[in-house]
Amino acid sequence: MADVTCIRCGQTRAPIEGMPYGGKIGEELKAKVCNVCWKEWYELSIKIINEYRLNLREPSAREFLSTQMKIFFKMQAPPEGKGIQIQDTPDKASGG
Repeated sequence: MADVTCIRCGQTRAPIEGMPYGGKIGEELKAKVCNVCWKEWYELSIKIINEYRLNLREPSAREFLSTQMKIFFKMQAPPEGKGIQIQDTPDKASGG
């Protein structure tokens, strides 16, 4: 598959290996997210699961993690005053 221009980092890189999610969201991630950022999300998701003690058998926990993923990949704006503060990618305009 051809490289993708990632919606998170803005770089053109290799796409996600495999299928990260099923359905429409999985197709969107595969088309718009690079493998480097996907690996960053994977590592962060483990920290979120552990920190919040999420039980992924519960629908509310899966929904919370899915929302955080969408925020991480800039597919959704964070809710006002809620959510996890995720360190963003460096601002390209400022050079850092």
